[in-house]
Amino acid sequence: MKLKLKKLIGIETEVGRLLDKYEDTYEVKVFRSLEEVIAFFEKQENAGARRKTLFVAAKDESIAWGREYGLAVMAYKNLTIPNQTYYGVDMIAEGFGEVDANFLEKVHQRYHGIPWKIAETKRCIIRELSLEDLDALFELYADEEIVRFTENLYSYEEEKEFQSAYINNMYRFYGYGMWLVFSKETGRLIGRAGLEHREYNGEIELELGYLIGTQYQKQGYAAEVCQQILKIAKSMTDFPRINCLIDAKNIPSIRLAEKLSFTRAEEIEVDGRKMERYILTFQ
Repeated sequence: MKLKLKKLIGIETEVGRLLDKYEDTYEVKVFRSLEEVIAFFEKQENAGARRKTLFVAAKDESIAWGREYGLAVMAYKNLTIPNQTYYGVDMIAEGFGEVDANFLEKVHQRYHGIPWKIAETKRCIIRELSLEDLDALFELYADEEIVRFTENLYSYEEEKEFQSAYINNMYRFYGYGMWLVFSKETGRLIGRAGLEHREYNGEIELELGYLIGTQYQKQGYAAEVCQQILKIAKSMTDFPRINCLIDAKNIPSIRLAEKLSFTRAEEIEVDGRKMERYILTFQ
């Protein structure tokens, strides 16, 4: 599902002329009041145009109207308008100095349920999962070798319910999670990799997870993807280190962790299985 952001709108008293910096990329309209915004949309009732618009607002009243009207809304934390809750928005900007078009696109995509493209490597695209990917995911997990060292999927309907909650909670709240890995050459799903949370000794820590389809193994895909994800983890999270939990019998994964500069920390038992815990401290 592709839906490109085309238009930015705001209200003078809330965002001033701060949106003007995006005029080279989007059609920008800044109105004097919420009433003018409402009148504008009433004149050109166009669901397609509405779906391609991002409304930037600083007041709860404006945010509530935009959400009710079906607009993607990004809150702007205007310090001259205090005591706002910003309820219902996916993202809040405290300034526009570092807010680029990519950030605005992501706010728009999140509202419309479009999965984010996280990164590209030489051969792969890493992006969020959408419910449209479930068939391909089940095809990937149909290989018995895939589930030898990892948990299998639930039944189709249970997995759909789980992934829907995961998208709404993990992706929306943290901006990261377990992602999908696609081949650039074929467009096919070849694996999963990403960042999760796990509790160690009463503390929540970051964990790297990865899985590559059998036919794509021993070709360097896992290392290529994981190296990129480690860069993302270091830059976008505040965790000082990252863990990797590997079945003690999964020798190829242990070798990969060591290649990625992880160091063995301990052996622990998880659900009756012996697991090797590896740790990488960010420099």
